[in-house]
Amino acid sequence: METENENSIERSRIIATAEALGGLADDSHTFTQKTVLLTGESAVLATPNGRECFLSSFRLLLRMVEHLTVCVPSGPLLDAVSREANRIAYRTKPTIEIAGVAEPAGFDAVLCIGAAGRADLPQTVVNSNGWLARVSSLGRSIPSDCSQTNPIGALGAACLGVAEVFKRLIALRPERGELNPGMSFSFYDYRESEDPGPELPREIAIDAALFGVGAIGNGIVYLLSVLPVIGNLVAVDRQVFQVENWGTCFAIGPRELGMAKAEWASGVLRSRLTTGWLRGSVEDYAAKCGKALPFPRLVLNGLDNIPARRAVQGLWPDQIIDGAIGPTLCEVTLHPWDGDFSCLRCDFEETTIDALEIQIRSTGLHAARIAEPSAVVGTADIDGAPADRREWLRSRHGKPICSVVSEGVLAALSAESQTEGFEPSAPFVACLSACMVVGEMVRHCAGWRPVLETGFQFDSLVGPQNGLFKAHMRKADCECVSRRKNIELVRALRLPKDGGILSFQR
Repeated sequence: METENENSIERSRIIATAEALGGLADDSHTFTQKTVLLTGESAVLATPNGRECFLSSFRLLLRMVEHLTVCVPSGPLLDAVSREANRIAYRTKPTIEIAGVAEPAGFDAVLCIGAAGRADLPQTVVNSNGWLARVSSLGRSIPSDCSQTNPIGALGAACLGVAEVFKRLIALRPERGELNPGMSFSFYDYRESEDPGPELPREIAIDAALFGVGAIGNGIVYLLSVLPVIGNLVAVDRQVFQVENWGTCFAIGPRELGMAKAEWASGVLRSRLTTGWLRGSVEDYAAKCGKALPFPRLVLNGLDNIPARRAVQGLWPDQIIDGAIGPTLCEVTLHPWDGDFSCLRCDFEETTIDALEIQIRSTGLHAARIAEPSAVVGTADIDGAPADRREWLRSRHGKPICSVVSEGVLAALSAESQTEGFEPSAPFVACLSACMVVGEMVRHCAGWRPVLETGFQFDSLVGPQNGLFKAHMRKADCECVSRRKNIELVRALRLPKDGGILSFQR
């Protein structure tokens, strides 16, 4: 019998994330049907950070569960929540309460944007101050100062809070990830801290290209839309939003389904930046560079595959800030041209495909038989094939080996193309990566001292306090070393010497 989860296309990727945990999550099959309460404390919600944290938590939770209740005081925040509910809800809408909830203990999980811990409820409390994201799930209170406005910290706090809710709903076993007893983490220097970090610049001048407007890209676009950015941005993505993207893409609603992802990003940011967009690949973008589009000095990358990353590096900008995610892992890495740290091609070597191995795997025939293309499939071939290929081969008994190999390979490639891009994914994981990408973008554009060498990664179910710093040097056999002089000449032709912001045709 199929569960409702199995028919929930819009939440299929977060469901796959839970199922990927296997026996470490005791309820990975029905968690989307559980009940969640989002609430907050008036003093914290009155701050810009509190408001951002609440709305971000709302957007994330709505994509996780069908039964979401939102308790919000009357006023501008209520109006904003109501507008967002109408804009982004898909199939089911949240319950919005103004007067309060009589029985908060009746919910499977409670997320409070505030400061006071509650040990008597299945509650997580979060807030943010500057670059800080605070979280507590076991009753401990957290500091209440939220006076330094910074949407990066606010979104980071929301993501960490929703990760805690996710752990409760799927009944995650402690050996995989314990509930957080209380922590304040800085998205400025990636350490536990109570230092809110520097104020955001009044203006952040960018000249950038954004590759990938999926899960990570959605978080990046949202943060750019609420930061004081000026300048240019070109968004590039070859896909349109599908139903399954609703559950992973933080900022979209049903009206965006069927729309080109890059076009959407350009439209969202047009009021702040001079924007352009391209529905196409990195290679399509590169072909237009120097003509209709500029060569970028700064690249924000949300394309999470090896060929795309290698193509992005081929633009040879001043800086690439790369976001990456796994089912629960999130990461940011830096790839500056200056210095000796790795480029994307150092870190992601080209994969080689063994054609013979594909032929063997897709047909079940042995290598010696594939080397006899004019022979025909016989009983010995069928009996010697792996069990999952025997029936397929039996129906081709007596056919030439060459035609059977061709048919098998084509079928295998077709099956791969149908599942291409479908990976377990959770929006709170993607937005954590986006927070780090945009945080590093702010640092780069403001000229602040770097705190990362190559990057930082952490498991969202374990927590950023246990994250890993990365330091990868350039590889001697990579073209960034072997062809450095040629690349320097190309960069000199592509990029203006004064470092000014490039314009382009819209």
